[in-house]
Amino acid sequence: MSILSQIGYSGVHAAQIALSTTGQNIANVNTPGFSRLNTVTTSLAGTGALSAGGGVQVTSIRRLSNEFQNQQLWRASTEQNYYSSSQQYLTALEGLMSGDGSSISVGLDRFFAAVSEASATPGSVALRQQIVSEARNLSQRFNGLNGNIQAQLDALHEQRGAMVAEINGLSANIAELNRQITETESVKGDSTALRDHRESLIAQLSQYAALRINEVPDGSVSVALANGQPLVAGPSAGQLQLAVDANGEQVLSLTFAGTSFPLKQDGFGGSLGGLYDSEYNSLRPAQGALHEMAEQFAQMVNDVLVTGFDLAGNPGQPLFTYTASSTTGMLAVNALKPEDLGFSSVAGETGNNEVLLDLLDLKGQSITVGGSQTTVNDAYAGLLGQVASTSRQNQADLKTATTVTNQAQAQRDSVSAVSLDEEAVNLMTYQQAYQANMKVISTANQMFDEMLAAF
Repeated sequence: MSILSQIGYSGVHAAQIALSTTGQNIANVNTPGFSRLNTVTTSLAGTGALSAGGGVQVTSIRRLSNEFQNQQLWRASTEQNYYSSSQQYLTALEGLMSGDGSSISVGLDRFFAAVSEASATPGSVALRQQIVSEARNLSQRFNGLNGNIQAQLDALHEQRGAMVAEINGLSANIAELNRQITETESVKGDSTALRDHRESLIAQLSQYAALRINEVPDGSVSVALANGQPLVAGPSAGQLQLAVDANGEQVLSLTFAGTSFPLKQDGFGGSLGGLYDSEYNSLRPAQGALHEMAEQFAQMVNDVLVTGFDLAGNPGQPLFTYTASSTTGMLAVNALKPEDLGFSSVAGETGNNEVLLDLLDLKGQSITVGGSQTTVNDAYAGLLGQVASTSRQNQADLKTATTVTNQAQAQRDSVSAVSLDEEAVNLMTYQQAYQANMKVISTANQMFDEMLAAF
């Protein structure tokens, strides 16, 4: 009878552990990054050939986590955040450039419309004033757009700094968890919660950059950037350093184990890679093209005006001043009165409009923007079209990446996430097993008592 009791007691013990495991799963159903647990049992052999067995024992509590699916989810997250990080700046840039209040094309059209209207009566002070006003409006559009692009660049730089700080913090925490996991598992302790926490931190880290992740036999993981530079190795973590070079551009370096080396940002992937592409493939090129347009347009207008004479017969003066180093005053209108505009090709002929006609012809004259010959208006339209095209393609890529991430998350959850329906069934199953084993023990005790009573 003692063998029957022993079998029953082993079943009760196994059922208790299984119930505790199920309870842990249910308690953490809403815990981010939690991987559900499963009780693994094996039967115990009996003492002889005629023995039915020795009961059951719990050999382990297994953490259900699939390394391949985790890696797949982290890669998908990296890709999604790359496009998401880029899109915020592409959307802002496209909206800024296409708005009527900031469009250079609208400003050019209004400026040349004022020039055309004044060509019929070049001596009209009111029409000359209109040209000066539209010139100021046009310069404000150039300056406003340039200033807004610079503001986006400044915000991007701040965001990059925040990301670097976040990466350093995550790397340090992963390294610390590596140490704790190694120490815990070396004494056969429970490291499931530590491993869940570590996977959650790696998932966060994968949002910022493409990673290479490998687990080593002692239970720790090594984390490196896509190009091989180490971020975490066992209990040691590297630190990213952000600095500004002589050109005002941010440069990244990595310090690990006392050694520092520069990093190329164009292959980072993730949010950091998205910021790099936004800066160097969208914002800076747009700002550079804007400077080229402003400089060459100002030079063309000034070159025409200085060939003429104003209403007093004095030589014409430049209308615009271009300052490359200024953000808010890149293009400025000189302090000229309407009478000072040199519209006449002959001194003293106030009705002469030949210079005005030459000024009007500038609308179709080509400038060089990005190495291509085009008119100022077409250059701006082409720049806007390029930004819009890049934004649309990025949106499509973001949609695809989001779908892939959702699928990868669903695959991970199919293995690791807690299902309340499944756990409810397990709860009833283990409870019934517990009650049945208690009945076995009760029966064994009753049989033993009856045997004693027979003597």
